[in-house]
Amino acid sequence: MRKKTILAAISFMLLSGAVQATTFTGHTHASAVTYSIGASSSVITNLQTDLKKLGYFNYATATGYYGTVTRDAVIAFQSKYGLVADGITGPLTLEAVSNAILKQKLVADTSSYLGIPYVWGGTSPASGFDCSGFIYYMFTKFGVSQTRTTSTNLFSQGFSVNKSMLQPGDLVFFRNPSTGVVDHVGFYMGGGSFISALSSKGIYVQQMDNAYWGPRYAGARRVY
Repeated sequence: MRKKTILAAISFMLLSGAVQATTFTGHTHASAVTYSIGASSSVITNLQTDLKKLGYFNYATATGYYGTVTRDAVIAFQSKYGLVADGITGPLTLEAVSNAILKQKLVADTSSYLGIPYVWGGTSPASGFDCSGFIYYMFTKFGVSQTRTTSTNLFSQGFSVNKSMLQPGDLVFFRNPSTGVVDHVGFYMGGGSFISALSSKGIYVQQMDNAYWGPRYAGARRVY
């Protein structure tokens, strides 16, 4: 009788959710699939295609097979983007690759606005841009949720990126040398250059380490 009572209690707990069974299937962590050597999937095909666009996957075509070439490409990407460089592709890596692809397109498109005049508070090609207005316009155009704000407020968004780890699409910030206040922001383009709205030239590309901007550099943030 006691044995039947115990079995009945256990059955009730399982049905009611008081006791939960944990099942591990393949490369699954917290209900999120990961990919590593030996795996084959359309997700891997897309990953290889994106990594190739970003300059990491050095194979002629995407194969859909996760071999050593894919692993090494993933490690290189993870290292550049401050992720755990284990060569395993999980949700964080997939998201970072997707974000990098979008920012690659965004940065390429910024050149379409070269010469658009500077207008304080401006947020469109028709009216002109100020520096934070240009950031707002480009992010919004490419579907990145962003509120219209100042360069000072943008400097508190996302997370800090070391200068040596900068990637295209990261935001770079500069201080007023007199007040120390962050008062300018632009998109990092790669190769030490950035694009922003300048009061003297409108949308313009400059080098971060030149005589004017170098001493004013305040840091970088990755908000997407």
